[in-house]
Amino acid sequence: MSLKRITTGQDSFLDIVANLVGILIILVVVVGAQASASWVHSTPNEDLSAEIENLKATQASLGETVKKIQLDNEALGEQQAKENRLAAALADERHEALIRLELLQQKLDAVKKNRIEKIAEIDAAAAIEFEKKEAFETQQQKLMDELAELDRESKAISFSNEPVTEVIKHFPNPIAKTVFSDEIHFCLNNGRLSYVPMSELISLMKSEWKLNAEKLSRAEQTIEVVGPVNDYRMQYELVVKTNYDRMGGGMNAQKTVSFQGFRMLPTSPLIGETIEVALRENSDFQKRLSGFEPGKTTISIWVYPNDFESHGVLKNWIYENGFQMASWPLGHGKRISGGPSGFKTSAQ
Repeated sequence: MSLKRITTGQDSFLDIVANLVGILIILVVVVGAQASASWVHSTPNEDLSAEIENLKATQASLGETVKKIQLDNEALGEQQAKENRLAAALADERHEALIRLELLQQKLDAVKKNRIEKIAEIDAAAAIEFEKKEAFETQQQKLMDELAELDRESKAISFSNEPVTEVIKHFPNPIAKTVFSDEIHFCLNNGRLSYVPMSELISLMKSEWKLNAEKLSRAEQTIEVVGPVNDYRMQYELVVKTNYDRMGGGMNAQKTVSFQGFRMLPTSPLIGETIEVALRENSDFQKRLSGFEPGKTTISIWVYPNDFESHGVLKNWIYENGFQMASWPLGHGKRISGGPSGFKTSAQ
């Protein structure tokens, strides 16, 4: 075989091989391209479907959430409206309550003012009534004394001249000494013993001193009444005194308030307890003495002329129980009284 034919045959074989290889390459490219296209087109469609499903599920969840939020908003709106109505009702009630309170306060102020005016009227009427009672009691006592004198004269005429023996009870009467110890006051009148709240009423008088002194800026004299405490009131008098001092070429006038005196006014003609009751245990007389120490306390007795016998019985009891005693005689129709200089009790 010649060299040319061999070369020609090899070239044909190589062409065939090259063609086959080309075809294979083309097939591989085509198959790869189809496979790639199939992968490219199939994978996104699956992911998109899954994503769409997820979006649908999320949309459904969001829809439920929106509905729930809408329901919550509606419930909150209703609750807010209810609270607004309640607040408005409470505001109206509060406004009405304030109006009622203001009306009640006005009524209370009017009642207080009316009460103060009535008390002032009662006190003024009481002072006048006490004056009338005092004048009546004085006149009554005067008539009783005159009747007693007539009775004594009648008995002296009708009785025989036979001597009559009179027994006089004796009570110890030591030398008097000025009292500087505790002192408590009682009044003996018509056989009845009453506590005289001297200290309590003097304290009340002092507490009203400034207020009553201001009245003297419009007047030169004022008579006031404090109490009652227990069974007594105290009536006292204040006056304005003017003192003149020479200063430079003229006179300087100075006004001062001066206390003129006081007197005790019983609330009724029949007060206190009888001597028999007073000397019993748990009586008002002995209860008041329970807070005082015998030997360091003086019992001051204000006594009227028709009670000297009861005074003797009381005096005997006071000495037997270790107390000191001071007696203050009062005339018919007179009241317990004191002045600027006061008084010091002489105790026996």
